[in-house]
Amino acid sequence: MSTNKFDWSEPQKLSPVALVFILVKIIKDSWPLVLIALGRIIINEQNETKRNTSFGVYFVLGITFLILLIHLKQLINFFKFRIYIQGTELMVKSGLLSKSITIVPINRVQSVHLIENYLHKLTNTCKLKIETAGSEATEIEIEAISKERAISLQALLQNAAIETIQQKNIEQVQIMGIRFADVIKLAISENHIRTFLIILGFAYSRIEDLKQLFGYDASNIIDEQVEQADFSTLGILTLLTFGLLVTLIVSFIRVLLRYNEMTIFSNKKGFQMEWGFLQTQQKMLIQNKVQLISWDNNFIRKALGIKIVRFFMTGEDILKPKQHIQLPIMQSALLYQLISPYQAIWPSQDEKPNSVDKTYGWRETVLFVLPITLIGAIAIYFWNPVYIIIPLLIFIYSTISNWVKYKKFRFWMNKTTIQIQKGIWGEENILLNFNKIQQVSIKTSPFQRRKNLASIELYTAGETITIPFIPQAQAQYIADWTLLCIEFNGQQLGRFR
Repeated sequence: MSTNKFDWSEPQKLSPVALVFILVKIIKDSWPLVLIALGRIIINEQNETKRNTSFGVYFVLGITFLILLIHLKQLINFFKFRIYIQGTELMVKSGLLSKSITIVPINRVQSVHLIENYLHKLTNTCKLKIETAGSEATEIEIEAISKERAISLQALLQNAAIETIQQKNIEQVQIMGIRFADVIKLAISENHIRTFLIILGFAYSRIEDLKQLFGYDASNIIDEQVEQADFSTLGILTLLTFGLLVTLIVSFIRVLLRYNEMTIFSNKKGFQMEWGFLQTQQKMLIQNKVQLISWDNNFIRKALGIKIVRFFMTGEDILKPKQHIQLPIMQSALLYQLISPYQAIWPSQDEKPNSVDKTYGWRETVLFVLPITLIGAIAIYFWNPVYIIIPLLIFIYSTISNWVKYKKFRFWMNKTTIQIQKGIWGEENILLNFNKIQQVSIKTSPFQRRKNLASIELYTAGETITIPFIPQAQAQYIADWTLLCIEFNGQQLGRFR
């Protein structure tokens, strides 16, 4: 779609559908007052006197007026909202008495996210989120705007984020699509332990809600049922089977919501992603905003040939997963196609691997795991010697996992990029260009100084990468080379090496 269809130098209004979303939000935020009003209506219906009936009507009208007064600002913002482009800046104005103007430099736009639920689809509108490099939160969020306008603005910002505001078409080619069979594979390979913990947390919160609503402690009823339950072998197997089935169903639903019908289009500026089950979402990824790239798998995904690629963007909040850009990759060729615009030649392809010192594999076990499990074993022995095997198994597991972590940690370097491989039962690769690093820190402990070792931390705008327990000379070399790359912006550095 040509971006010339709309003149973004002229202020654009919100779609009338946005008023519906505002009213829904008002009701959602004001439900305690709504419950009070409904309760009053029920009381009045039980009272036959005219005086109480009139009082109930006035009470409901008063509550309604109070709700509208509290949210008057949102209603005013709907009518006064304007969005337009002025020069090289995206402008958003709202408010009547207290006016607000948000100014976003177009070259700081990190991603433009389009979301459609059923109401959006029925009204040909969408929700628009604009994230920038200067904030960890969503900079601009519009509940409902014409879909044609949103797509036009998305294309315009993608084109203008790198060049100037030149309205022209960008040729896009589809490079990936997720099929239903791929969704099944992703659901099978999910982290089911994490899903199980999410289910437990959700169930516990609902129990607390029941306690507050009905005035009785539902956990007491659960305790009584547990005491009466049959803990035979068959009963335990049935319970485990049911738990596994529920976990698989929840994992499938989570994957379906996250990856259903995901398609990726490539163009000269970056990638365009679209996915969704209950609601359709679109997101734009601009290549020059990518700080580093990682891809990982667990042992099930490794067997199925699946990798999850993560793009770390400028200004991204690592504590907000909804902002993260994660893509499931089913073919190795597609992995290279996605990463090559960031780095065409990976260091692991033509450089020798570097390893960390072996003390990285046992030091944590000796200093932390061994004392904790030893104290736990002594306490358990005096309580019930039968369960002393539990801390023993924990110690064995921790020892093995720490040693595997040491054996798997490798890194490669060339003149522009550093690549890190790590993991325990799975595997994660990290690709980081030196000119994306903003700060370098070398840290040593007394033990490391005795062994002439150091740990180096590489800070970017999106994440911090740590390489532990390497020779001090090597850490200093990486720091010096990184600072040199930052100073020269990665250009013509081969002659310095």
